[in-house]
Amino acid sequence: MTTAITPPAERVASVAPFKWKKGQSGNPAGRRKGSVSLAAALQRLLVNEPDKLESIARTLVDAAIAGDVSAARLLFERLDGHKSTGFLAVHVDNSDRRTAVTVSPQVLAEIAESRRKYEELKNAKPD
Repeated sequence: MTTAITPPAERVASVAPFKWKKGQSGNPAGRRKGSVSLAAALQRLLVNEPDKLESIARTLVDAAIAGDVSAARLLFERLDGHKSTGFLAVHVDNSDRRTAVTVSPQVLAEIAESRRKYEELKNAKPD
């Protein structure tokens, strides 16, 4: 089975009628009255039930300590802001949706040490 490749000029021409015009809103009517965003609903829930927020935070920290790079990245971004510190660099390539994470040797050593301590504590607990 062969797939025909559409030339770029034809692709541009085929989507041209659907592009937004300059100064035109993509959603002129706006959000429907009474609709609630997911963020607002979560915020209300977690403000009313702080123990759930604490549980989520603990789970995220435990995942980062266990070596989950995504959890560690999220913690760093939320605690330090989304800025380059030299310790952790994140690059997202939108062309193919891949994420590259670069971590300094100092941070890797700290993560490894935290994980070693976590494993020691976990193994020391009686079943």
